[in-house]
Amino acid sequence: MDDLYRSELMEIYKDPSHHGNLNNPSVVLEKQNAFCGDKLHLSIKIKNNIIEDAKFEGSLCFVSIIGAEFLIEEIIGKTIEEAKKIDQKKLLELINLNLSTSRVACATLTLKALQEALKKYDKKD
Repeated sequence: MDDLYRSELMEIYKDPSHHGNLNNPSVVLEKQNAFCGDKLHLSIKIKNNIIEDAKFEGSLCFVSIIGAEFLIEEIIGKTIEEAKKIDQKKLLELINLNLSTSRVACATLTLKALQEALKKYDKKD
């Protein structure tokens, strides 16, 4: 990994742009990573089937934060169906880090939460 990319990831980790809570979210979900103990709170705002915004917070490691940031950046502006099509392979391509199996679980924590949250949202209608 080149130093510029590593520097960019450190900036994301130190000041994640999608960290926080949303007022009046359409759906929220809590998720925990059994491997490392990370705890995630994900809130998503959906309007007319489009993901308008999403925020995360919790006790998260570096890789979980990076995964959350890249995923949320990817889903904002997408339809629910488009967001549902994002899989582990796509997310890991976006993150572009060489991760061990246990760290893949960290990187995909928000993806798993997103998938569950969208199912929960579908059941509300």
